[in-house]
Amino acid sequence: MNTLENRSARATILSMLLFLVLINVNGQTKIKVACIGNSVTYGLGIPTRSVFSYPAKLQALLGEGYEVKNYGHSGATLLRNGHRPYYLTEEFDSALKYKPDIAVINLGLNDTDPRNWPDYGLAFEADYAWLIAQFRKINPNIEIYVTLLSPIFSGHPRFKSGTYLWHQAINNKMVKVARENEAQLVDLFTPLVKRPDLFPDNIHPVKEGAALMAKTVYSYLMKDFGGLHMPELFSDGMVLQRGDSIPVFGKGNPDQVVTVDFQGKRRHATVDRHGKWMLYLTGVKMGGPFVMEINHSKQCITLKDVLVGDVWLCMGQSNMDFPLQASQSWREEERQLKNKNIRLFKFHPIMATDNSPWDSLTLGKVNGLGYFKGNWNVERRGFSAVAYHFGVSLQGRLNVPIGLVQLSLGGAPIEAFVNKEALWEDPLLVNLLKNWVNSDYIMPWVRERATLNMSNKFSERQRHPYQPSYIYDAALSNIIPFSIKGMLWYQGESNTHNPDLYKKIFFQMVRDFRHKWHNPSLPILYVQLPGMARPSWPSFRKMQEEIAQELSFSEMVVTVDLGDSLNVHPTKKKKVGERLAMKALSKTYGTEILADSPKMSSVECRPDAIIVSFEHGDGLCTLNGEEIVGFELVNGKGQSVSVHGNIIGDQVRLPIPKDFQVKEIRYAYEPFTRANLSNKSGMPMGTSSIQVPSKRNEKL
Repeated sequence: MNTLENRSARATILSMLLFLVLINVNGQTKIKVACIGNSVTYGLGIPTRSVFSYPAKLQALLGEGYEVKNYGHSGATLLRNGHRPYYLTEEFDSALKYKPDIAVINLGLNDTDPRNWPDYGLAFEADYAWLIAQFRKINPNIEIYVTLLSPIFSGHPRFKSGTYLWHQAINNKMVKVARENEAQLVDLFTPLVKRPDLFPDNIHPVKEGAALMAKTVYSYLMKDFGGLHMPELFSDGMVLQRGDSIPVFGKGNPDQVVTVDFQGKRRHATVDRHGKWMLYLTGVKMGGPFVMEINHSKQCITLKDVLVGDVWLCMGQSNMDFPLQASQSWREEERQLKNKNIRLFKFHPIMATDNSPWDSLTLGKVNGLGYFKGNWNVERRGFSAVAYHFGVSLQGRLNVPIGLVQLSLGGAPIEAFVNKEALWEDPLLVNLLKNWVNSDYIMPWVRERATLNMSNKFSERQRHPYQPSYIYDAALSNIIPFSIKGMLWYQGESNTHNPDLYKKIFFQMVRDFRHKWHNPSLPILYVQLPGMARPSWPSFRKMQEEIAQELSFSEMVVTVDLGDSLNVHPTKKKKVGERLAMKALSKTYGTEILADSPKMSSVECRPDAIIVSFEHGDGLCTLNGEEIVGFELVNGKGQSVSVHGNIIGDQVRLPIPKDFQVKEIRYAYEPFTRANLSNKSGMPMGTSSIQVPSKRNEKL
């Protein structure tokens, strides 16, 4: 080939390369992504939405090889008979003309409008299939992604009138839509429902919420969920709950195989399209220490010093949080050798909820759900005294490894531990979430302390650990479904303003926990508040007694004798832990020991006295060996008189004052009580009452 030919050839090659570069620069070979949707896709309310809407942020994540266009139309419905059907919009026509390679469809929020769903909801699946078919007509090879709806929070004006139920119905149908139309399902609900702070009007995300949406969609498109990672509970020094089927779970990249090697056996799981994986260990031997190895693609996690035994989740507020080193038993315990078969995991708050304002850095971490950091191998001195003594007592009797997981926070009300979706389900409890810092549903002290901590807030949507559902969002949701033997609960001081409401919340919380853990008989062992000079506490203790009678697989321990009249944090925590252990040994493990407190079961009226009989009255006695105190007789006018009783075998005789018609017997109803009745187990009787039938009623 001569020089002219060489030059001509080189020029041709250079021209072709330049042409290819120009084609790439002009975007003609880029993968085209169409974001189909309503105002959430459009970016309503987001300043500079061309930069900060979710499609714009998705473009930034995908990079130059992709072209992302926003075809969101505010108010659009998926339903073709809806009040503003998407298929009649200019955006729909433009999206079809664009002939995208990928379509991400985020429609359905506006279909929850009462103008739409009640009349036309039955057509939802068919209308969605029609929409998908239109895009496949113009590009048979198109990839279709349909999204679960982003949340509508309970502050929305139509939430309770139907939107919540219709939102659920649509998301349930969306799963079927994706399956029947061979489309990919994207879960936008789960990552966003934990972040109500990103939805100022309860339906439209701010730019940070749009960025979270974009990150989620990106993970699905790229099948990249950040590789292998596992919850904090899976780490060195952990305890696995023994059993026939032990769940091990985490996240990874879709379609990748995860292998777990443990005790000489290998198990496999494939990461699902949502980046989640779970497998179950069977035939596992108790004891340890063992090594667990988890492999995913080229990643490997090795967990050392793993024990297999029983795990108890220990939750509550300051009396569960009360550290061992501050308890009355610390001097003795400090001299004891550490028990290597008791492992401690604690969720540490990054800042105490004390009487001071928080800085902007802390407030930002709270909003980002970074308030708790957890780890195993916690020093016992700073661990919950109640939980620790429970574990020591249990381990000594059972001789199995015990893992204790502490999630507690001083001052925290019960509602902070409850999943907001469980609150949404109840027409009364849903109101806990509305303007909570000014709500009578929340104890005034709780609101005042939270308001002080948040006094430097930079957003009206600032969150706080006392906020309803916050502790669930920030910590509990990461525990589930880590297998546990049962749960300890010591909480209530921040809810004594409304015992009836507390009872309802407690039942709802336990139902949700048992559902989430797939264990309808999950044991719940809880502590009745001790004696203290606060007027509302007797009624609260009585309500706690009712829970024990009405809620299956729940057990209450009495601590009226361990209180302090002026200190909300009594230091005698060892006995509390030991009593909880007795309950667990008897009710959860089936050990034949008496672990129940005496309970008034019937009364016999005599002319000068009332004879009270008891369940669990074996070996009736007083805690201090003195005469019985704590009983009150109440007449029909509500007047009461205190009486001292006498033990006669397994019954108690209470003298009746002259001309006093007894209608009710109360026990331990003083805020700070010296009530002292017990049985041979050493379990004292708690605040309770029983009606005394009149002679007229007996005849009837």
